[in-house]
Amino acid sequence: MRRTLLILLASGVGTWLGVMVFLSFVVAPSAFAILESRHQAGDLVAATLNVLYLSTYILGPLLALVSIAVRPLGRRLLWGLRTILLILMTASTLISREIVGTRLFSLRRAMGAAIQSIPPGDPLRLQFQQWHQFSVLLMFFNIAAAAVVLCTLSVEAFREGRG
Repeated sequence: MRRTLLILLASGVGTWLGVMVFLSFVVAPSAFAILESRHQAGDLVAATLNVLYLSTYILGPLLALVSIAVRPLGRRLLWGLRTILLILMTASTLISREIVGTRLFSLRRAMGAAIQSIPPGDPLRLQFQQWHQFSVLLMFFNIAAAAVVLCTLSVEAFREGRG
């Protein structure tokens, strides 16, 4: 049972990581490169991210609970690290959608026109850029954290295989 739960945990985190990387490095750049309107590209990326965020509301707590359930008998440092990272990833996703995403949406609506047509020094555009940078930072945190979680699972599997 323990082995099955560890495989499910690794599969879930791997899927989460893969989707984040695909959205960040394929979907978003492609949308802005291909679509004629940057506004439409932003809408596409926001809608796609929204699906990721909503699925993470289920996946994140579930993976954290599975991580708690498969606590190792011996060393617990890696177990604690991966569990805390999964909780932080879930929390940062909530922050990303509920606070940052909501703020970005309201700033886009307040600017009315396409963002690129707003003067670079406009306070709303500057706020939008700051909130967008925070959103990117949260995504990169989640990508790095997921990679660390997968590494801890690999180390644990290696130790158990030798044990």
